[in-house]
Amino acid sequence: MAKLREEDEKLKKKIKQRLFLLREKLGDSKSDVSKNIDVDRQNFQPWENLKSDRGITIYSLNRICKALGITLKEFFDDELFR
Repeated sequence: MAKLREEDEKLKKKIKQRLFLLREKLGDSKSDVSKNIDVDRQNFQPWENLKSDRGITIYSLNRICKALGITLKEFFDDELFR
């Protein structure tokens, strides 16, 4: 796999941060969300872990947003992405 550009690495970290903060704010555990989107918790874990190189696909992010009751637009409509 090709190395991500610096701007892409920054975006990946912001997505991980937003996912973590949003899930925590809504009071959902990683296990709860992973069950709701039919993904093993071990696969969910790296999506929030800032030390992990693994990113998330837009398709998985969309499923998570639906499980959290928000849209992709709402996910990205945050100060973190401005």
